[in-house]
Amino acid sequence: YIFGGGHIALCLAKMGKLAGFKIAVVDDRDEFASPQRFPEAELTIVEDFAKAFQSLKIDKSSHSVIVTYVHKNDEVVLEEALATQAKYIGMIGSKTKNRVIFSHLLAKGIPQEQLDRVHAPIGLEIYSQTPEEIAVSILAEVIKVRRSPSL
Repeated sequence: YIFGGGHIALCLAKMGKLAGFKIAVVDDRDEFASPQRFPEAELTIVEDFAKAFQSLKIDKSSHSVIVTYVHKNDEVVLEEALATQAKYIGMIGSKTKNRVIFSHLLAKGIPQEQLDRVHAPIGLEIYSQTPEEIAVSILAEVIKVRRSPSL
C-alpha cells in the first residue's frame, strides 16, 4: 500500500511491481491516484486518507509506505496504519518531522511500542537524492522486512 501518489510513489510502484508486490495507491487527489498514472497498480483509491482505511484489507503480510504530500496527511495515515497488523510501516520525512508526528501520536495515547514498529525515516541509508534512488532505498527496506524470518 502506497499512501501518496507523487514522484516517489510513481517510482516505487513501478519497482515494487517488478519485485513481485501487488500495488495499491491511495491519494486524496484524483490526478494522483488514477489507473492512468499507475498502470502497474491493482488498485487506485481516491479518498480522504483516514476514510480509505475502511476499504483496505491490510493484514500481517501487508506493507504500508507513507509518502503523502503534507505532514498532516502523513500523521493521519500513520495513526490509521498503526491500528493495522501491517508487517511493514514506513514513513518518509526528516528526523525532526518524525519526532513531531510521534510526539503528537504519543499525546493521543498511541503507545511507544506501536511507534517502534515504524520505519522512519523510511528506507535503507544509501544517501539517495532523486525520487528513483529514494524508491530503491524504500523498496530495499521493504524487501528486507518481507524476507527476514525474524521481522
